[in-house]
Amino acid sequence: MKKMYFMLLSLVLIISCSEKEEEKQTEIETKELQMFSPPSADIINKQYTFNQSSAVFSCEKENPIICAINHVVQCTIDPKLAACGKESLPKFILMEDESLQRPTEMSYKVTQIKPLMGGILHVYTQSQCNNNWFGLCQGQIIYVLEQKNQNWRVSDIFALGN
Repeated sequence: MKKMYFMLLSLVLIISCSEKEEEKQTEIETKELQMFSPPSADIINKQYTFNQSSAVFSCEKENPIICAINHVVQCTIDPKLAACGKESLPKFILMEDESLQRPTEMSYKVTQIKPLMGGILHVYTQSQCNNNWFGLCQGQIIYVLEQKNQNWRVSDIFALGN
């Protein structure tokens, strides 16, 4: 009878531990979902256009995701802007070389936003530019965004083949 009692007690303990594990997992998922409130639909399929004369960084009324992408686009066109600091951009954007074929005009529209694990967003865009610039401004371009100091920041950019 004692063996039966201990087996029953150990079974209850195992079950109670399992439920706590599930509760912790649900709590973690809830926190991740809270961090990623879906962006407003007004940024999908909206065209954003920049050129060398209009590349003045301003983000007062923009969605924070669009603000981060606009910052990168404007610094791609003119890396000497005051707002183009090393800590807020992928390093290759500030590279200076005549052979880079840096664009002077660039436009994009967001086609899709995918939240990923670890607080990262992939923002899919359809982009156009008047130069090559590593192939990162023409066609389907993905901006990788992460949160830093409560703000979105582009940490990487890559292109998908057509």
